[in-house]
Amino acid sequence: MAKEEYITMPTFGTASIASRAKLHPKLQELVDAAIKEIDFKILDATRGRAAQEKAFAQGNSKVRFGQSAHNYVPAIAADLFPAPYNWDDFQSFEKLYAVMRRIAKEKDIPIRCGIDFNMDGDKTTSDSWDGGHYELHPWRDWAKQSKLYEG
Repeated sequence: MAKEEYITMPTFGTASIASRAKLHPKLQELVDAAIKEIDFKILDATRGRAAQEKAFAQGNSKVRFGQSAHNYVPAIAADLFPAPYNWDDFQSFEKLYAVMRRIAKEKDIPIRCGIDFNMDGDKTTSDSWDGGHYELHPWRDWAKQSKLYEG
């Protein structure tokens, strides 16, 4: 008798589920579809004033409170971390980006990723690299439909 093999689909852990709940419904739809194809964690969604200022002070963000897509409710930005959970594994970030970009196009969800902030299609000419950052684009238009989150 042959041994049965089971393939398990990636699922979100507790912390990712909590972050997912803070996301804009369009981003929820996107990450829900993507997790069926590729394993990743949702590290961050909405950041209040204190968290944003801390991220800025530590150099983890280039902007202050109110100038980030993370500062709104519902969150119009998410930071995603692809498996195998190694910050130096740029190929994992690129694989996640390919999946997210394809699904976003299929679902007509306008996104921008920190792999290609200037959206010229050339990852080598982007003004900065934040491969895990995804936001509804243009985020300032989406922010008009959201509220600043003081947190």
